[in-house]
Amino acid sequence: MRRRQFALALAAVLGTVVPARGRLPRAAADPTLPWVTLYEQALVALAGADVAAAVEAVARAARRAPPNHPFILHAQVHAAARAGRYDEAFAALGLLADKGIAADVLVSPSFEVLRDQPRWPEWQERLQALVAPAQHSVVAFRLNEPDFFPEAMTYDRGSRRFLVGSLYKRKVVVVDEVTGRAADYATSREAGFLGVRGLEADNTRGALYVLSAGGPEMQAYAPADEGQSYLHRLQLSSGRQVTRLAPPLAAGGHRLDEIVQAPDGALYMTDARAGVLYRWRPGTRALEPFVRLDPDLRPAGLAWSGDGRALYVAHLEGVSRVMLSTRAIEPVGHPASVTLVGIDGLATHKSDLVAVQNGLPGLSRVVRLRLTPDGLNVRALDVLDANLPDHDMPTAGVVVGDGFYYIANSQIRRFTAPGVPASMDTLQKPVIRRVNLAS
Repeated sequence: MRRRQFALALAAVLGTVVPARGRLPRAAADPTLPWVTLYEQALVALAGADVAAAVEAVARAARRAPPNHPFILHAQVHAAARAGRYDEAFAALGLLADKGIAADVLVSPSFEVLRDQPRWPEWQERLQALVAPAQHSVVAFRLNEPDFFPEAMTYDRGSRRFLVGSLYKRKVVVVDEVTGRAADYATSREAGFLGVRGLEADNTRGALYVLSAGGPEMQAYAPADEGQSYLHRLQLSSGRQVTRLAPPLAAGGHRLDEIVQAPDGALYMTDARAGVLYRWRPGTRALEPFVRLDPDLRPAGLAWSGDGRALYVAHLEGVSRVMLSTRAIEPVGHPASVTLVGIDGLATHKSDLVAVQNGLPGLSRVVRLRLTPDGLNVRALDVLDANLPDHDMPTAGVVVGDGFYYIANSQIRRFTAPGVPASMDTLQKPVIRRVNLAS
C-alpha cells in the first residue's frame, strides 16, 4: 500500500495518474519516448510484481533522462533493491545522498531489504543527517480552515494584506498583516474560479490577477474540468471580477500555474500542461505564447532575475533562464552536490533566487540559490528551512521586504479520491511561515 501511495505521490509531481495495477503499457517498449513518460511507466512497473520488468523499465528511463536525475536515482535504488542487486542500490543511493536528498529510504517498506543489509548502519547516520530539521523561520499566521489546501499567495503593499488562494475551496482569502485576521475576498460563486494556483497583486493598476485551473484537488471536481484554465482580473479593492481570459486552444488542455508581473504591467505565466510561457499585456484580450518550452518539462515556478531582464522557470529538469529581449532559453548550471529538481515556488530576493522544493519524499525545504554574476549558474545553495514538523508539501511564497513568506503545509497529497479530501480530523490548519532573508 505504501508503495502504491509513493507511486501516486511522484505521479502527482508529474501531473499524471498512475494506472491501478503494475502492468506496463505496450508503448513502454518504444525507446524514443520522452524520459518523463518512460519514468512514469517505470513507476507503474515498480508497483507491480514483475521485478525483471521493473528493472528494465527503470533502465530504459535512465538511458534517456539527464544524468543522475534524482527521480531516476530514486527509482534505481528501488528497482535494484527489489532485484537483490545491493551494490547497485547503494551506489545509486550514494549519488542521491550526495545531492542532499534522503528520500524515504529510511522509513519506507519498499527499502526494508536495504535496511537489513550488513552495511546499512554506515548509511543510517548519513541519511538521518539529511532529514534533520533546519529552521530559520517563524510562524507568520495560520488560517482557520483545515480543508483550505492553499497553493498560491501574494501581497497587497497598499493595504498591507496577504491574499491566499485555495485549490480545494476555489476561493481567495485576505489576511491582515498586523492582526492576522482572515476573510473571504472572492469565491468561485462570484468569479468562476477553478482551483486557485497563482496570484499577483498590482497596486499600480488596482488589480489582482488570479490563475485558476481544473484538477482533482478542487471541490465539485468533474473530469470535464481537466485542461480548463483561466486568467482572472479582479478589482483589488473590492474583489469584483473585471475580466476572465482563457489561453488559446491546445489539444492537451492547459494548467496556468505561476504568474509574475513586469513594471509595464505585462503578465507572464507558466502553463504546466502545454509547456508554454504566456504573456498578457494590459489593454489586450488574449494570452500570447511568449516562449514554447518542452511540454514534457511541465514548467511551474517562475521568478524575475535581479535586474529584471530575464525570467527563471523551474521545471522537471531544474531551472532555465529566459531572456526577455531575445527569448533565448538557457539551462541554469549547478554543482553536482546541488539539485534544482522538485522546485514548486520560486521568488527573487536581490540577485538570488528563493525556492521551495517538494518534489520527492524526503525533499521538503526552502533554499536560497546564490547565483553567479552572469545569472547562469548556482554557485551555492543555502538551506533556510527543512523537514519542519508542520511541513506537509510546502509550496509557493512571496518576498515582502527582507522576508519570504511561504505556505508550509499545502497538504496537497491528503486526498482520498478526486475532489474528496481526507477527513477533517486528520488535517491541520494552514501555516504560513516567514524566513528572514537579511541574515
